[in-house]
Amino acid sequence: MLFHEPVFLYAFLPLTLAGFLALRAHGRDALTPWFLLLASLVFYGWWDWRLVPLLALSILCNHALGGALISRRDAGGERLLVAGVAANLVLLGLFKYADFLIASLTAMLGQKIDGPGLPLPLGISFFTFLQIAYIVDCRRRATRPASIRDYALFVAFFPHLIAGPLVHHSELITQFRRRFGTAEQWEHLAVGATIFLIGLAKKTLLAQPASEYADRVFNTAAAGATPSLLESWVGALAFTFQIYFDFSAYSDMAIGLARLFGIWLPINFASPYKATSIIEFWRRWHITLSRFLRDYLYVALGGNRRGRSRRYLNILVVMLLGGLWHGAGWNFVLWGALHGVLLVVNHGWRDLTAGRSPARSGPLGAWSGRIVTFTLVVFLWVLFRADRFETAMTLWAGMVGMNGVVLPEHYAGLAVFEALQRFGIRFAAVPLYAGGWQLADLALALAIVWFLPSTQQIMRRFAPALGGASDFSGRGFAWRPNALAGLATGIAAVFLVARTLQKQPGEFIYFQF
Repeated sequence: MLFHEPVFLYAFLPLTLAGFLALRAHGRDALTPWFLLLASLVFYGWWDWRLVPLLALSILCNHALGGALISRRDAGGERLLVAGVAANLVLLGLFKYADFLIASLTAMLGQKIDGPGLPLPLGISFFTFLQIAYIVDCRRRATRPASIRDYALFVAFFPHLIAGPLVHHSELITQFRRRFGTAEQWEHLAVGATIFLIGLAKKTLLAQPASEYADRVFNTAAAGATPSLLESWVGALAFTFQIYFDFSAYSDMAIGLARLFGIWLPINFASPYKATSIIEFWRRWHITLSRFLRDYLYVALGGNRRGRSRRYLNILVVMLLGGLWHGAGWNFVLWGALHGVLLVVNHGWRDLTAGRSPARSGPLGAWSGRIVTFTLVVFLWVLFRADRFETAMTLWAGMVGMNGVVLPEHYAGLAVFEALQRFGIRFAAVPLYAGGWQLADLALALAIVWFLPSTQQIMRRFAPALGGASDFSGRGFAWRPNALAGLATGIAAVFLVARTLQKQPGEFIYFQF
């Protein structure tokens, strides 16, 4: 069930919210966690009921394991933790990576080996990682035992279950016991609905058109064609904006949905294309995944405590595994590894320049860093989107002009373009280029990501999410609940919901992970 599907918008969400509010109105606050847990299991099972027992078994086993780890103080507790982490990773590997590994072995050995062909459970990467964090913290005694009700709802809460954010147990479990009055409930409803609609607008009005541009170019390259420089950049930029608005939309919708029920989720997306370095990019993109990899992998490997060389190696290992987390394919592994190399170079440069970053060099330095960072990110998104490495190579070749520089043939009659023929530029049919409006769309998308405030900044008066205080600051428009905001929100809701009926956008990109 997708957040923008009619069944969710017209049935699941209204019924769930009505049931929640009815329980609160009748003083049954103690039952609301059970009600939300049941609703979350229905939400998860809508896609495939056969996988609900898998989620339930994972929750029950990890909850029991956490309790055992808290009570164990001997060396056996360490062995129990290792076994628990291994069991979670085996489950993830069996469903997500088994076919990929067997296919890789088949290619190496030249022998046909059939994989298990198991379905990929939605959100398995997310609920596996957040439960690993829980049992590790139980062993460290960094958390208290949670009731089975609170723990199950923490894992299965539907706004974050499928595609994050990767919520830490300390952030969510305590909120299930929190009580609030009627006035605060109305604020939660107003703030949550507004944030949700902002996300829905990003998905339907920005991410979906960009996906159509990107699919046309990438699918053509996958079929063996060689897009020209203009076509390759259009495709790469289109996917760059598609994944930005798609992930930003999901993050907003998840935060907004949780807020409807009086729950704050952590910020997971903070205008990453405004970053002036790769280091800053990863502090703004998928923030909760970066936090998990830092706290439970990077630190476990030694972090920066064992010298500079070991620190750089740890960064490479973390990013390589982070790339593999995104998908079972060598393109994801290479994507993560290349980002790791860029992070090492960035950290090395800061080490040599005493921590000086482009943002500290004034507006010129900040914009230089932003443009360079954005360009590198665009190139690497090609590898992320491509169905295989050969497709990425075709697009990269086109982006540097190796597939030829071709402009639409009707440009040849314009005096401003005639001189370009002396430099080998040809005028011919460019089937993957949709004309000036397409460039205008991409320019508008770039202006939005570079110059407009984020959702957190717009909603900053009402603490829209946990953490990310620096992204809540800033001047400009700040939303507040009044008649005008209510009217605008209502009109937007009618328009956006109607649009999902006319042309339903595709699923979120991070649903695949």
